Amino acid sequence: MPMIALKIIFTVLIFITGILTARDETILQVNVKENYGLDRELEYVEFSCQLEPEVYENNGLSFYAQELNSDQKIDCQISYKKENTTDNKLLARIIFPVSFKANEEKQYLIKTTIEGDLVPSDLKLSGQGTDLVIENTFYKADLSKNDAVEPQSHMSGQIRQILIKMGIDQLLTNAEDRVHWAPNFKRPELEYYTTIAHWQQPKVNEISNGPYQISTLREDLAPDHPEILLTARYRFYAGLPYFRFYSRMEMIDNVWLELLRNDEMTMDSMFTHLAFKRPNGEIVDVELSKRYELLNKRPIENDCPWLCFYNFDKGFAFGSIRIKYENTNMIGSDSPTYQAHTQIGEWLQSIKYWNRRLIHDHLTLVPKGSCYREDNAYIVFRINDKDKLQDIRYWAERIRQPLQVNIQYP
Repeated sequence: MPMIALKIIFTVLIFITGILTARDETILQVNVKENYGLDRELEYVEFSCQLEPEVYENNGLSFYAQELNSDQKIDCQISYKKENTTDNKLLARIIFPVSFKANEEKQYLIKTTIEGDLVPSDLKLSGQGTDLVIENTFYKADLSKNDAVEPQSHMSGQIRQILIKMGIDQLLTNAEDRVHWAPNFKRPELEYYTTIAHWQQPKVNEISNGPYQISTLREDLAPDHPEILLTARYRFYAGLPYFRFYSRMEMIDNVWLELLRNDEMTMDSMFTHLAFKRPNGEIVDVELSKRYELLNKRPIENDCPWLCFYNFDKGFAFGSIRIKYENTNMIGSDSPTYQAHTQIGEWLQSIKYWNRRLIHDHLTLVPKGSCYREDNAYIVFRINDKDKLQDIRYWAERIRQPLQVNIQYP
């Protein structure tokens, strides 16, 4: 037999042996615990781990989670990248859905398989680059540009409008700009402030598309503020009424700012009421037109757990659940703020907005190394007749108190 034929046969045998070896091989164990006494009908276990590169050498290899003492297999969504380390391992992000009873604890084995199935999902992605539309059963988020309106024409990848589904079909819009345009900032020599929505094709733009989660990661210098390095990540989930947004503002040089804001949603006038929860647990529910006296006496705290706008007559609501808020600089000290609070504002008597003001109309030196981080969940929901705020309270409890996840390598 010719030598070249022997080499081909030998190579094929190695490939087949690799597949058979990888099939149903346990790569790690995940211990998950519910610590807060909350039943959870649907939640996603998400964690990062390092894996040996040979795990990915076989074409068609998939992954699943199997609960200990159970035959049920839960398909996993995995994205990964090669790490530049001496051991040449791969960093993987693993995601799979679970349901838990209060105080329940489960163990899962993450295994490889060559028999992965297509996972049914209500999560859909269309478009390319920064011009994306992402939707599930509850909402449709439009991240695309609109050349008809200059402030919406930038290819920034920020949400321009949101359709609330659920049989309501209410479109959240901002005729002047995009619905989501934070973080934003203003240096004194500029007449107007600029926002992340003024990005024009950020240098980093990565999209991860799967049945459980679609995410976008963008990073670049802030428009008109080369001293600020911006990082932004959206995460959209199958079967859940919210999406998450993480942002990071790192000062790579000293900069004077008179305005610095985050967690901002700005919408045309379509809401009648404001509701929010103070850090001490008090829930405030007030008509938007009557908020002035209340908030003048006591503004909304910058670390309030959640807030929302809702339309009492039509029954739809949109809110922000604050998951993480951190202003620690690169050496562990506090980054500068001035009169930090949550503002409920109005523009041109027709646009209503909320935002978290980090520097409030005061010229402030923000030194190199300062850093501001946020992670928020933005939720759409129906107003409940018996308990108008039931849905946002339900999800805030669970999102702000996630499952405890620990991994063990074999």
